[in-house]
Order: sequence, then structure tokens, then C-alpha cells
Amino acid sequence: MWLAVSATAAETPVYRARGLDASTVDFVLGNFEFVLLHELAHVVIGELKVPVLGPEEDAADFLAATALLNTTRGDPVSYRRANTWLLAAAEGLRLSWAEGETRTGELPYWNSHSLNIQRFYSIACLLYGNDPDAFADLPAEVGMPAARADGCEAEWQKADRSFRWLLDNFGRKPGQPAGPEIRIFYAAPKTLAAGELLREIQRDGMLERVAGAMRERIILPREISLRMRSCGRPEAAWQPEQRELVLCFELLDALYQLSGRRDTNANRS
Repeated sequence: MWLAVSATAAETPVYRARGLDASTVDFVLGNFEFVLLHELAHVVIGELKVPVLGPEEDAADFLAATALLNTTRGDPVSYRRANTWLLAAAEGLRLSWAEGETRTGELPYWNSHSLNIQRFYSIACLLYGNDPDAFADLPAEVGMPAARADGCEAEWQKADRSFRWLLDNFGRKPGQPAGPEIRIFYAAPKTLAAGELLREIQRDGMLERVAGAMRERIILPREISLRMRSCGRPEAAWQPEQRELVLCFELLDALYQLSGRRDTNANRS
């Protein structure tokens, strides 16, 4: 299943990076890790035949957000980063929606994904529901009506229970060996921006960290691969026939450009 950012964000190739400040790195890496976790959720659902009621794309979003927060809760530094990056992922969805609104043409109501603005509010709701004190101002900041905000704590608790049910029923049991190898491959990016961002991803150890955490918690039936390469479009996808999760460098370029639109978009508000 292909997951892509707005095509508008990638219309102009990036050949020169402006220099990566901490805000840009947080924005891009937060969005990229969310995409990675979303696609790994599809891997788990498909490979282990996890029963899902409702659209699988929505389930993958909820699994990605819940996993990001729950697996870092024991480490304050990692947990703060997880909150920062999940906020960035939500902002990326909001910006992608805003980009789409500037284009003419029919909105993809038929798509298997919820609309990006709906995904934005779902993630914001989970963040608020997970920690209402820390995110007390979030509903007002994003224009979330009180009727929705009042239910966010219950929404988080349901997502949290579902995540724990998944681990209880499909997770690695005490004493079991770790799951099969998750191999990681990096090709060479074609743009300077993607190259700089790849170095930030590798400096963080994102793919290795996420793959290691997954092997500790879930035993897949067979080995899989994570591969970063050029694809010709800004996307990521689990390809079950090849047993390969592809993460496209064009997605890094698109997220880099989308990050540059944050101030512009804020000025329009």
C-alpha cells in the first residue's frame, strides 16, 4: 500500500539544501518515522492476519501513533522526542491538506486513506488524550471543538487497549527468541537535500532502532527488508511479494519542501 505526501510538495526537484536547522530535522524525521511505523503496521496486519474492523489505513495510523508513544514511555528523553515528532507528523498532514486545497480538481474522497485533515485531527486527539495536562492547549490551538476534545482521553484509552491486545495476542512471549532478521539497505540519494536528511536518519539510527524494537515485540513469520532508494515519486510502501518495505528518497525531498512551507502557511492563517 503506497503512502505519499501531497504531490504538490514534490513538483520541483530539490537540488540544493538550505542547511538543516533543528526544526527542519524534527519536522522531516518526525514525519518519516510516522510513515515508517504506518507501513510496518501494514506489515504486521498482513503477515500475522490481525483482524481489523474498519479501514486498515486508519488502523495503521492509530497503531503507528500508539506504538511511538508507548514504546518510548519508559525513557523521558525518547518520550519527549516521540511527542515532538508525532506533533510534526500531524503538522505534516495538516500542511499537505492545505497544499491540496490550493489546487483545483476533485478531492480524493474515494481514497482508502482518510483525508489528511481528518488524520491530522485524529493524531492531535491521541496526543491530547494520552497526556491532557501536557497538551492542555492543543485542542484550542488546532481548532478542535470541545465536543471532540472531551472524548480524546477515551479515544486514547481505546487505542492503547487495542495496542496492548495486539501485543498480548500476536506479540513475542517471554523466553521466545527475537523475530526474524529485518535487513536494512541504503542506496545513494540523487539530491543534496535527501542526502543530508539521510545522514540525519542514519545518525539517529531510526531504521535500525525501529527494526530492533519490532523484533523484540513481534515475531513475523519470515524475514523482511527495509530499503531506502529512489522511486520516481514521494512515497513509501510495503511490497509483500518482495517482502520489502520501500522508503523513497523523493519522500524526503517532498517533506523537506513541505517543511519550508510551514512559515508561509502560518502567515496565511
